[in-house]
Amino acid sequence: MSKKQKNKNKFIRNRFLFLSLILITSLGLLLSRSFYLQYIEKDYLNTEGEKRHIKLERIASNRGNIYDRRSTLLAVSTPIYNVVVDPKKFIESKIYSQQIQILSEILSMNVKGIDSAIKKRPNRRHLIIKKEITDNQIEQIRSNKWRNYLYLEKSYKRFNPSGEVTGQFLGFTDLNDRGQEGLEYMLNDYLVGTDGIKKVLKDRKQNVVRDLEFLQAAKDGNDIYTSIDLRIQFIAHRALSNGLKNSKAKAASAIVLDIRTGEILAMVNQPSADPNDRSSRQAKYFKNRVVTDQFEPGSTFKPLIVATGIENKIFSSQDTIDTTPFYIGKKLIGEDNRCSSQKVTPEKILVNSCNAGTARMSLQTESKLFSQMLNNLGVGRVTASGFPGEASGTLDGNYDRWRDIRRASLSYGYGVDVTLLQLASIYSVLANKGIKNHVSIERIEGEPVSERVLSEETAKKLLLMLEQVVENGVRRAKVNGYRIGGKTGTVQIYSSGYSNKSHNGIFVGIAPISEPRIVTAVIVNEPGGDQYYGGQVAAPIFSSIASASLRILGIAPDKVNN
Repeated sequence: MSKKQKNKNKFIRNRFLFLSLILITSLGLLLSRSFYLQYIEKDYLNTEGEKRHIKLERIASNRGNIYDRRSTLLAVSTPIYNVVVDPKKFIESKIYSQQIQILSEILSMNVKGIDSAIKKRPNRRHLIIKKEITDNQIEQIRSNKWRNYLYLEKSYKRFNPSGEVTGQFLGFTDLNDRGQEGLEYMLNDYLVGTDGIKKVLKDRKQNVVRDLEFLQAAKDGNDIYTSIDLRIQFIAHRALSNGLKNSKAKAASAIVLDIRTGEILAMVNQPSADPNDRSSRQAKYFKNRVVTDQFEPGSTFKPLIVATGIENKIFSSQDTIDTTPFYIGKKLIGEDNRCSSQKVTPEKILVNSCNAGTARMSLQTESKLFSQMLNNLGVGRVTASGFPGEASGTLDGNYDRWRDIRRASLSYGYGVDVTLLQLASIYSVLANKGIKNHVSIERIEGEPVSERVLSEETAKKLLLMLEQVVENGVRRAKVNGYRIGGKTGTVQIYSSGYSNKSHNGIFVGIAPISEPRIVTAVIVNEPGGDQYYGGQVAAPIFSSIASASLRILGIAPDKVNN
């Protein structure tokens, strides 16, 4: 073998040995690395793997339902799904253009609109492309192979089956299902639930493979049973809507109270709107004027001075009071002369709504006694309803500074402000034998919280007087087959002085007189037609509400028609 051949063989052998050494060394390194990863770094690597594939997920809780007193559903949270993308990851995708084309077809959205929304927020990790998608869209989204840059997010939407009929009473929730107005806001902490937490295993596309462990169970919110009777609520809403149109008024409100318990059976306002329609959520549609708006009650206040005088034996129901118009300073009291300048009984004063008569009663009565009566009835104080935004009304509690003109004007409902809720509560005392029940917007299971503020004898006399007011003066408030009592009020609205052109028409009625069950108070704000008196615009609404409500409640007629 030649020297040249020997050198060549030696070179091949050395090369083989060198490569073998490299291979053995590499294999050794691989084995060492494998041993290191499998045994030395095992815990660390398992932890890192879990971080990438084991996640904590929220278990959404349900907001409590709201029911009427008969367990009819008024508000419920329903599950919805939103389409969510991760713009940062989505834009980096190699099939971005194809995917947004597919997405646009599924969601019936413009491709450019989706593209623009994503590219305007390139560093965002969470962007809602479309809310509340349909069942068909949900199915199509799930059937397509999306990477971890697009997924469905479960949420809840509050639904009010009765729409605008209970709009102002219930209010509404925001996109996070938290109460913003009405009962939803008032009872939010009671209705809202507590979300749960679970540990899940996800694949590389962030799809849930399986649940691993439930760390905290979701707790749903509490249900609430309100005092509202949806049947009566619907009747009141319809009657008020028709009355608003007929009188061409700016607004109107009505409330129905259960005399025996103080429960609110209906509470409605016009104008109104459906809270399910987010575009209509404007203050003018969802302001609950029954509890928020203050107004001078006018002649609906007159029974209170009569009650004060009889209760304190200043005069009796048989005494006669001079109704001749008279001056207090430069102010003429009783210029309407509705009582023909005669001496008449308190009942006749109420029937004819005589300002001079009630003013003289008030001047005969100590201011302290009238003030105490108003305070006991709840004038100038919020009720126990707890409704958000409830106004207290206004009453000068320092009776020592009541001058004669203040004492006179208070007797016929000027110089004092009340809410419609307060006015209904006051009349319920007269109807409930002098006992005042705390107003409730929740269904009462046991005995109501109550207190006596007027003797049964005085309340009974007032009740019969109010019946004569309707019989002899407010024919539009009558209800066929039932004895009805009540009082009208027609009040000039004050705005830098009292206006002869702007009025509130009011009627508060009690039914039936033989065994009172409901009080219904109605106010029509600024009627636009020729008729604006309470007996013309508010009394017919009362009659419509009371007539249907008495029959719904199964109350037998108590009046024999001649």
